Amino acid sequence: MDTSISDIEFLTYVKLAESLERIMVLTNVRSKKISTCQPFPFSLYYDINKLQQNFPNVKFITQDEFQKWSYQRYDKPSTSHYYITDGGEENSIVNISPYSNSLKKVWCLDKFKLKLNDTTPFKLLRLSWNNWIVNDDGFDGRNDLKKFLLNNLQDNSDVLLIRHDIRESIFLNELPPHLPYSSIIEDASTKIINSLRPYIAILWDFENTKDPALPICSSRLLSRVQKTIDVSDIENIYFVSDYPLYRLNDIISLNSTHPVIRSTHRFSHIHTETIKLITSTIPYYTADSLGAMKSFEDTLKDELEESSIRDIIDKLVSIKADKFIGLPRWPCNDPTDSKRAKIFAELRGYDKSDNNTFSNIARF
Repeated sequence: MDTSISDIEFLTYVKLAESLERIMVLTNVRSKKISTCQPFPFSLYYDINKLQQNFPNVKFITQDEFQKWSYQRYDKPSTSHYYITDGGEENSIVNISPYSNSLKKVWCLDKFKLKLNDTTPFKLLRLSWNNWIVNDDGFDGRNDLKKFLLNNLQDNSDVLLIRHDIRESIFLNELPPHLPYSSIIEDASTKIINSLRPYIAILWDFENTKDPALPICSSRLLSRVQKTIDVSDIENIYFVSDYPLYRLNDIISLNSTHPVIRSTHRFSHIHTETIKLITSTIPYYTADSLGAMKSFEDTLKDELEESSIRDIIDKLVSIKADKFIGLPRWPCNDPTDSKRAKIFAELRGYDKSDNNTFSNIARF
């Protein structure tokens, strides 16, 4: 299912806005985070027009528009804050002590001119575990859950500030599969796909692969790649990794034995030697080598590496590949760190319940 936690959370807010007949503020974005503290407009990552088509009854405004509106008001807009969580045998709602100062600090709400202080209503809505019960008799606890939410979110405040930490979908089967990506991201991905077709996509996130296992893993990968080329007669290869391939030449030129650090990732000298072996053995392409990232450089500047746009493009290109090599077996990938490979494989039709069902997916 192509729905990240961020997608589920945000689309849940949109559905709540629709149900409550409220205007939805499209907050800023950076990397995989959608929140008021982020630097880039929602439209850089996501297509607002397509989102509007999915929710024709919702009025959307950008964070910048909301900010201007809050300053143009003669009186500060009134606010109410709701925190939705789950647990317990019954649904409940309680008033809680305001924490407006920490809310402003953590969520950057001091950007806006709002009436948000210790007199602001703060409420906790706790959703019972029973809401998630669905049985063969047609009972779906989510129906009661939605009624409870909508009844208790009726509020006369100008602005509703809602947070939730619900990991299940409140609006089961009522949401689109994912947030639609912006045209600039879709266009960059499409250009890569069209320029490479037919092509093989390789995904190996190997930060957590232990140094002693790297030689056998790289040998397995290269063997699988060669077999796939021999069988398919496809030679174009698109390579995706958590290793910073776009910096590989610079890293090699340093001739250093120090670890390579990319954001939260850390790679040993052995990891670098492994990636050198792989990339010197097989010709490959990346979003950077094909020039797809140039269109984002002026906008993102120093934020480019942390933006996750490269990761989004990698996903879109990989799931459209004619052949996909990924889902490495132990010890070539830490089972706790294979989420991206699983997502890519599932999007290509890989059946988790049947390890023999591959749909043009090859493991190594």
